[in-house]
Amino acid sequence: MSMVLTEQRGATALITLNNPAQMNALGGTLLADLSAALDAALADTAVRAIVLTGAGKGFCAGAQLGGPTFEAGSDVGSLLRDGVSPLIEKMRAARVPIIAAVNGPAAGAGAGLALAADIVIAARSARFILSFVKLGAALDAGTSLFLQRAIGVPRARAMALLGEPVTGELAAQWGLIWKAVDDAELLAEALAVAQKLADGPPVSLGLIKQQIEAAWQAPLAVALEGEAEAQARAFVTDDLREGATAFVEKRSPRFTGR
Repeated sequence: MSMVLTEQRGATALITLNNPAQMNALGGTLLADLSAALDAALADTAVRAIVLTGAGKGFCAGAQLGGPTFEAGSDVGSLLRDGVSPLIEKMRAARVPIIAAVNGPAAGAGAGLALAADIVIAARSARFILSFVKLGAALDAGTSLFLQRAIGVPRARAMALLGEPVTGELAAQWGLIWKAVDDAELLAEALAVAQKLADGPPVSLGLIKQQIEAAWQAPLAVALEGEAEAQARAFVTDDLREGATAFVEKRSPRFTGR
């Protein structure tokens, strides 16, 4: 049985990590099942947004203690290159926006999984924990990059070196995530954001995702040229004409993805 559940909510694919007894740790087939679920959602042209969350009380506890990861020795590098790293890259390169609804602890690689999403919404009771140092491990799953991008070097260093949990509320105040909401409102809020994105212009959203990812370390001239190229692609779409017309007519646009 799959350790990941997928449910269609209109144009949104709701993907749920489903190993609650292990706080949705990346053990067993969960990692492969999640990769397959993302592939299926991204291959479905009717899907225009993805929400990723966890079953039970946790979002994702990272690598499963006692599992093969902790017995791999130096081969753990190959496990990361073949498993976690491609998944993180897949999320960043996805054609549609991904929203992480962090319902509980996101620890170790689980924090990286959450931060790989385009928009992160957390329950107030959620915790982001770079637990690597508690285990004598190094950072992985993109955390060495995502934290510095979001909250700057001083806070990233402290989170990584101390391994202390950061609440959903504090994560929002720091800018690590988009927002924190009451626990009972989390899924509804994430689905509402997904619906707003699903109603948006798919080509434009995809281009913006690519631009933000590419511009982070690019010189200004390279970023400006990338913007010009992307805008040239956007301005030949039907959605651009529809958006401009709707703005003039003071109505909501009807985007089709063309």
